[in-house]
Amino acid sequence: MLNAAPNDQTLVTIVVAPRERFEQATMSLEAVFETADLPFRMIYVDGGSPKAISDELKANVESRGHTFIRRPGYVTPNDARNTALPLVDTRYVVFIDNDVVFAPGWLSALVNCAEETGAGLVTPTILVGPAARMPDLKIHHAGGILKLTETGHGRDMYRRHGFEHESYLARKDELVREETDSTEFHVVLARREMLEDIGPFDPNLVGFTDEIDMAFKAKEKGWKIWFEPSSVVAYAVGKKLTWREIPYFCLRWNSAKCMSAERYFYKKWNLVPEFSRQHGFLRDHRRHAFPFKGLQKIVGWRITVTFTTLLCEAIALVTSIRFVKPDMSPKPIASAVTD
Repeated sequence: MLNAAPNDQTLVTIVVAPRERFEQATMSLEAVFETADLPFRMIYVDGGSPKAISDELKANVESRGHTFIRRPGYVTPNDARNTALPLVDTRYVVFIDNDVVFAPGWLSALVNCAEETGAGLVTPTILVGPAARMPDLKIHHAGGILKLTETGHGRDMYRRHGFEHESYLARKDELVREETDSTEFHVVLARREMLEDIGPFDPNLVGFTDEIDMAFKAKEKGWKIWFEPSSVVAYAVGKKLTWREIPYFCLRWNSAKCMSAERYFYKKWNLVPEFSRQHGFLRDHRRHAFPFKGLQKIVGWRITVTFTTLLCEAIALVTSIRFVKPDMSPKPIASAVTD
């Protein structure tokens, strides 16, 4: 790692937001410091993590001269990002979730791509799987297609991730820098000027379509999105959820909140309603909290999934008192300064 301490020539601020859990946050933070190869500023927004984890994160962030913001309860990712925006004063912002690991050179590759292409947004190669296996993992997102087709009933949205579910090591030589349509908030670089142009993130969106909303607004303003294959990161999954993070996980993927946000998003962009993907994701993803493999062998998949759903929704209902409602009039990014 090169000296990553910020200075007057620092081009990038890293903003960390919680995604769905906390136990991997320290590992992810250490991975940033170990692999970042450019000077950077960091704004770490922590929303409701267990005190022991929060204390460790705060010490690691502040001891390196960066900014740590502790929110009093659970927050949505967009709310966390909006909390950081007024403090950003660099040319670029890299938004990362708190459960990501990184290959060496990931940061400079994103910045170089933006510098050389003028991109408003740059997305890296995003893998998915256990952190210990990096980079021998499946591809989650390597650019992708995000198209709208006008119909008599609104606009039909088609979305597909590039090379999704394919082996990274088998396909990496086929990945090339190119313009693309979509990003993922696991890791994405945004040009500060673009963020000033599109305004704060929509606080009504809780995490299904927040990155699509950003892409649509960027394209409306004429900004380009580029895929940079040499920047490689991984959404680290595989470790079982612990009892300390299950409440946030269940609240984060609460059906009422998620689907209300989806209906709002589809109405906002005049999209043809189609929610089968979202319902399927909620059904399957919540099983990470309660796999119940033994129960499934006895009563079958359908009953197990129903029980898991009811259990997670009950936990979300009880946990909702810890939810910090987003600021519906968030402050914009800091006023322009000379880079």
